Amino acid sequence: MNFKRIQEVFLLAFIILDVFLVLMIVQNRNMQSENTNQSSANATIIKEMRRDEISVGKLSNKRSSGYYISATNDGNLANEMGNLRNQDARFENGAVVSTLRTPVQFDDRNPQNTIDPLMKKKSFVINGDDYEYDPNQSNSSKIVYIQKAMTSTLMDNNAKITFNLDEDGDIKSYTQTALTNIKILHESAETISQERALIWLYQYNEIPNNSKVLWTRRSYTKLLTIKNNGVYIPTWVIAIQTRNSKDVSIRRINAFTGSVLKTENVQGNFKNKITSGMEDN
Repeated sequence: MNFKRIQEVFLLAFIILDVFLVLMIVQNRNMQSENTNQSSANATIIKEMRRDEISVGKLSNKRSSGYYISATNDGNLANEMGNLRNQDARFENGAVVSTLRTPVQFDDRNPQNTIDPLMKKKSFVINGDDYEYDPNQSNSSKIVYIQKAMTSTLMDNNAKITFNLDEDGDIKSYTQTALTNIKILHESAETISQERALIWLYQYNEIPNNSKVLWTRRSYTKLLTIKNNGVYIPTWVIAIQTRNSKDVSIRRINAFTGSVLKTENVQGNFKNKITSGMEDN
């Protein structure tokens, strides 16, 4: 290859590289512009929410990722009840139902400080390390622990431990359910942010005026059931309370698509601050 030919090859290579870099710069600027425009639009909508007297805390615009997963009810809990001590336990309707012979006292400001060490004991509950404290579902009559999965949690009545409190505020009994055979059905995909979930919920007219967002949490919830296997997806779970009412509505947003799932009406003394739940997962 002569010198002139070599020059032509290098010149062509530099031209291709320059074009590539220019395209990358343009793309990056477009993405920054889109993000800026989106952020500006989001800020405007949040102001509208506040004008409608909808109270929300600071919202995160951080996106994360998640999976489609499957799981089945754990019928093996009944076989592991033999390890439990100092309690009267029975297996009923797929759950362990147990009464403690000696109530457990705890600090109601930080119940996990007392309960977390107990959860590690096989004599206290079954596979306690599979659960974590959920302050949002806990109140003056119960302490709730929910099952962990895929570096996140499961918001499902079939995947939780509910500790019931007596009149002195001590743990007197509990009910435990669990899911097993948790499997990934599809590769990881991006999910919407906490901020985007609240905005879409507002735009769907699912947040009434004169209300307060008590808390949010991104967790896996059941989408459907196929042949006794539940299919779970990342979901933004949002608790909303209208002013002058004790009723709390639980809204769920599909964290993949932003579509609204079912609504639940519950009662309880929920935390009066917004939390981000799984933001770092």
